[in-house]
Amino acid sequence: MRHLVIALGLVAFVANFSNVALASDSGQKNVKPNDANVRSKPLTGDSIRGEELYKASCVVCHGARATGGIGPRLAANPVLLDDQAFWKIVNQGQHVMPPLKGIVNEQQLADIRSWLKTLP
Repeated sequence: MRHLVIALGLVAFVANFSNVALASDSGQKNVKPNDANVRSKPLTGDSIRGEELYKASCVVCHGARATGGIGPRLAANPVLLDDQAFWKIVNQGQHVMPPLKGIVNEQQLADIRSWLKTLP
């Protein structure tokens, strides 16, 4: 049963994020991170846009205020402060989280990360 819930959550994530990504596209092209998953120039995220992107898709696994659920708690998570770890997880996936590279662009991820950093 847990696997079914996870699978349904992932399907909902991809479907919702695709729709929101089209609506919120800032016109920036995807910039590929280097092999170490660290950007040479950090992106500045927009926390308002990030909250909307998060609510559209991430909430399924990480909860309404990023307090956790199927996925781990993201609010006040130390990975948000570690560029290399953050980009590696979102680009390659971890545990049940799918890799987001090619699905979500880096600006959108920076926006979501910016909003997550505002949470206690």
